[in-house]
Amino acid sequence: MKVIAALLGAIPDDADELYLPVGEGVTGRPEHVAGIAMLRQDTPLPSGAEAYLVEERPQWDRGGETIMRISFVRRAARLTREEFADHWTNVHAPLARKHHPVLVRYVQNIVIEPVTPGAPEVDGIAELGFRRLKDIHERMYDSPAGAEIIRRDVRRFLDVPAGWRMLAQRSRPARP
Repeated sequence: MKVIAALLGAIPDDADELYLPVGEGVTGRPEHVAGIAMLRQDTPLPSGAEAYLVEERPQWDRGGETIMRISFVRRAARLTREEFADHWTNVHAPLARKHHPVLVRYVQNIVIEPVTPGAPEVDGIAELGFRRLKDIHERMYDSPAGAEIIRRDVRRFLDVPAGWRMLAQRSRPARP
């Protein structure tokens, strides 16, 4: 398990992975987010962080990502947490593999619990890795039909307006 923290203030020096906003930055969330950190469970949280303990479910990693889209998602109200996690992993991930040809890294993080009081309620955190910003804006889907298949599936298991996301770039290499 790992901890994912939305950094609202200071950026920690000891993050395993640190992502800072690029491009359009944060969308769907009014507060200013300075970055996203992937931390070990024993790493102290920086002041002002909103953090979650997650079960990491790597789907694939072809390497070479330079841009990440990190999405904090809420499940559809009619689904239990277990139904949400099952659908995301067993139904959505195979669709994403088929219809997102330029997606080089995909990690699903199932939120076990918030680590910080007052953290916004989320059920999952997606890490989507791309080689170039252009891939996100111009080549995200294999076709218009593939885009519609993904959108339709997302509406089945997510409360889209309740989530938020940011485009980010790794600020330093991950530590071993």
